[in-house]
Amino acid sequence: MPTLTSYDGTPISYRLLGSGPPLLVVPGGPRASEYLGDLGGLAADVTLIRFDARGTGDSGLPADEASYAYPRLADDVEAVRRQLGLDRVAVLGHSAGAAVAQAYASTYPDRVERLILVTPGPQYVGADGADLPAILAARSAEPWYPEVTAAFGELFALGPDADPATVLGMLARVAPAGYGAWGPAQRDHAAKAPSQFGLAAWAGFDRTDEGPAILARLATVTSPVLVVTGALDAMAGVAVGDVVAGVFPDARHVTLAGAGHYPWVDEPAAFAATVRSFLHLPEPRRETAAPTAAPSAAPTAVPVAGRRRGPAV
Repeated sequence: MPTLTSYDGTPISYRLLGSGPPLLVVPGGPRASEYLGDLGGLAADVTLIRFDARGTGDSGLPADEASYAYPRLADDVEAVRRQLGLDRVAVLGHSAGAAVAQAYASTYPDRVERLILVTPGPQYVGADGADLPAILAARSAEPWYPEVTAAFGELFALGPDADPATVLGMLARVAPAGYGAWGPAQRDHAAKAPSQFGLAAWAGFDRTDEGPAILARLATVTSPVLVVTGALDAMAGVAVGDVVAGVFPDARHVTLAGAGHYPWVDEPAAFAATVRSFLHLPEPRRETAAPTAAPSAAPTAVPVAGRRRGPAV
């Protein structure tokens, strides 16, 4: 993966995936960006610009641990934009990465063409997550429910100063609550998560008092904003989507049925279609067969048009 040098000399690893208009993707966690994949097939329509958060994946460790705070991570987003020579760019932030994307939009509003916030964390907009118990309780028939509810209880009892390694271990135990289903795709996705986090990056993410100022500035961000939540997301909830959308002048909130905290894993087609519509991208055409000249003739495929495809770079 290519590497750039951020504002403070920290190496940031990034990857370009797909083809089409650029979409700069901010990982949640903070974590390495591998877990984002091709975002439910969006790489067929856009060029995903994925980067590993500092202190995770192939990105370097900063000299100053204070730079792990999410308002500072917004400056890494700007470093990626500048490295690629983009004037204005659509930005997508997932989970805690939505807080970074919001900080970026509040600091560099003239650089954001459109903003997509996927399953944002309630704590970064002053939401209380009051709908989370009901969302989890609705899954009580699931075989994983007793273990997950017990693990949630232990997690909440840890307190704000808990050891990051302990917290991450707990999050692995509650992983099923983050998905709309607990099938093979979801299990595989969750199994890879532990190696994608950086303990120092995790510990330093929330160490800032800039949150209220960032939220206040979001009222001046005029770019269109899309907030996406999953109806079965017991990690961030649905109500937070209305709160987040409410802080921007031009925002809408879409909830995907059957999806959890990672909607591109649970409902890839619906997720990609929602983002594609917001970005005003053409709908992909389905491959069809041409009429046959005679019953015995082999069908001839009509070439697919209107859908940009390209190799991973």
